[in-house]
Amino acid sequence: MTALLELDGVTKRFGRVVIAENLSFSVGAGDTVGIVGPNGAGKTSLFGLISGDLAPGAGEIRFSGRTVTRLDAASRCRLGIGRTYQVPRPFADMTVFENVLVAAQQGGGLRRRASYAAAAEALERTGLGGEANVAAARLGLLQRKRLEIARAVATRPALLLLDEVAGGLTDPEVTVLVEIVRGINAEGTAVIWIEHVVRALTALVTRLICLSGGQFVGDGDPAGVLANPKVREVYLGSEVTASVVEAALEQEPSGQPGREPDPERSTS
Repeated sequence: MTALLELDGVTKRFGRVVIAENLSFSVGAGDTVGIVGPNGAGKTSLFGLISGDLAPGAGEIRFSGRTVTRLDAASRCRLGIGRTYQVPRPFADMTVFENVLVAAQQGGGLRRRASYAAAAEALERTGLGGEANVAAARLGLLQRKRLEIARAVATRPALLLLDEVAGGLTDPEVTVLVEIVRGINAEGTAVIWIEHVVRALTALVTRLICLSGGQFVGDGDPAGVLANPKVREVYLGSEVTASVVEAALEQEPSGQPGREPDPERSTS
């Protein structure tokens, strides 16, 4: 079967700064992939290359069997690549529903009736249905993170790129967010998730990639990658012991349903 996303020898440099060095990998429909690495490793730049925010200096990017290397971000979004950004920046004076509707129409290219349906569905899938008429400026951090995901989901992507959406959240809030992403993936959307909150990734993803200096230093099952001495040196720190890795993995198996989130928290 044709992979959903394929990168073949993708390279990107800014002068002497290498942000992607001959990267090749593929992601299938419905896959869950986590990406970790130290600050400056090239993680967000990789998302820029996939989404069209950045153009590679060399290599090829294919999506659903089509070469998209030179397509702009808007075109890739309409083909089915949705993404979030580290810092949510909603249209503060618009309501939650209006924010998501703009994403469905302008990002997803959906017509009026389809865009309203997509916006409503995205709010329900992210637990924001009760805040549809609330101004985005009034949202707390968890709700802003949900809105960021909802805007991406409203474009009806086949591939969802999540960039540190768990950052700054409490442990219970991270659990809520993981369940939201799990539900989106269960409906067939492939997910690539950049995250520093390792437990969020290990609760969901079946494959983990570690980037450093624009290169892969680990790629495989989460337990194996986190136990890799090279990964522990460049990302977790050279002094990290096996017990720290075990603690990060001490939760439900990847891809399997966990406990139901606290309903009080999931509607906050």
